[in-house]
Amino acid sequence: MKLKKIIALCMAAFMSVSMMSGCGSKQEESKEDSSGTSSDASGEAEEIVFAFHMGKTVDLEPIENALNEILVPKINVKVNLEGYSWSNYDTQISLMQSGGEQIDVFGMCPNFSTYLTNGQLMPMDGLLDEYASESKELIGEEFLKCTSKGDSVYALPAYGPKTDVNGLVLRKDLVDELNLPVDELKEAATFEEYVENMDVLTELFTTIHEAHPELVLVPGSQNPASFRVTDIPFTDKIGDEIGVLMDGNDSEVVNMYASDEFKTLTDYLYQWNQSGFILEDAMTTQEAADTYMKNGRAFAYFELGSREAEMENKIKKGTGYDVVYKKLSKAFVTTSMVNNSAFGISVTSKHPEASMKFLNEMYTNADVMNLLSWGIEGIHWEQKDDGTIGYPEGVNADNSTYNLGMNWYFGNFFLNKTWEGDVPVDVDAEIEKNRNAVISPALGFTYDSTVVSTELAAIGNVTSQYLPGILCGFLKPEETIPEFLDALESAGIDKVITEKQTQYDAWMEENK
Repeated sequence: MKLKKIIALCMAAFMSVSMMSGCGSKQEESKEDSSGTSSDASGEAEEIVFAFHMGKTVDLEPIENALNEILVPKINVKVNLEGYSWSNYDTQISLMQSGGEQIDVFGMCPNFSTYLTNGQLMPMDGLLDEYASESKELIGEEFLKCTSKGDSVYALPAYGPKTDVNGLVLRKDLVDELNLPVDELKEAATFEEYVENMDVLTELFTTIHEAHPELVLVPGSQNPASFRVTDIPFTDKIGDEIGVLMDGNDSEVVNMYASDEFKTLTDYLYQWNQSGFILEDAMTTQEAADTYMKNGRAFAYFELGSREAEMENKIKKGTGYDVVYKKLSKAFVTTSMVNNSAFGISVTSKHPEASMKFLNEMYTNADVMNLLSWGIEGIHWEQKDDGTIGYPEGVNADNSTYNLGMNWYFGNFFLNKTWEGDVPVDVDAEIEKNRNAVISPALGFTYDSTVVSTELAAIGNVTSQYLPGILCGFLKPEETIPEFLDALESAGIDKVITEKQTQYDAWMEENK
């Protein structure tokens, strides 16, 4: 599929909500024939453009053709696929909308709230009930709150496991060699239990360091996310963690960085760093944690996960090491976890009814989902004797023309076939985990940061200055956190928290 020419970048600056609303008012009316499918006046299938993230260049045209062999006979909709790189994706969507290029359905990962605030999404309202009632029932009202504003749904969140938590990835050979007490790590249900896990980790890291001082704990991601240890259990960061709801307080937005919990956890990081456990250049490294482990430098790192067996299998394939993965707290579902990946209809869509029908197929039709995730049977994959799928003879990861590695991205993860070597998904068990997870009291609340954008920019400069050193254990918390808090106050954090509190209070009032 050839990508359309990009409109000049300067046009993006002129995109506004009012302009989009004007475009939206020019939507072409669809007619419904006797079979209940949407078509234009000539009876031809309506053509929509589906834009999505793409981590590598692949051949989309065969996938598009195969999809349309399913979609046209069933719902009289023809889809054109447009894939854009992660680095310039949001800019490209804005350019298409402001420049008059057709775009009907597009993916958001993770910026749903930004698209909603900017007026780039069409409210689904009656479309959802009429053309995607199956998807609506599947996802459920609770999770649809996370892509809603007022009484309107603006996107469908990707349907799959929503129970990722911070966990420890630890080399299994070290566990066996040193008889490490990993079973003492628990899925903490309280902050006190989480702190007990920190004590166990300190014991583990001390034992490893004494036996193998050449090995280190490495960041699980680039800073300031760092080691994720300060992901305080059952705290809803409300999108940007500049003003949060702490565990046990359902109504008051507070500064997490000023909390006793934050100070306690950063003390552990400082202790680990001073003891020599942490990578020397943890603040600046651009290498992935798996790379350090593969090269025999890392003994452990922290990673978000839900399914232990899946994590252990994936990391072994990537590093060559058997590992143990231990979750450090029980699952806590927040709005941002649910709408982290979502799909909406562009406010400039020419065919909203056809777009909604396509989305319903992506969430309910296994053939559609597996085409998007894996490609075409016999070309990109084939069925194996054990029921999994894998590359056909002569095809591999290097020469496959469609190997996105994004089966988690598209509509309904639970419809995916299992790739050979991966751990099969127990769908019922994962759905039950979703249902039984601790739910944030702010589930469904989406924060509009527009009015405090200046303050947030200033706060971003402050966090970039202080957090890497604090979260990697290089700066002493009792000396640095007071300076950090003063700088945050000067940057306007109180104004941000007040604005977030005002919006949250209004949302709570509306959702009594």
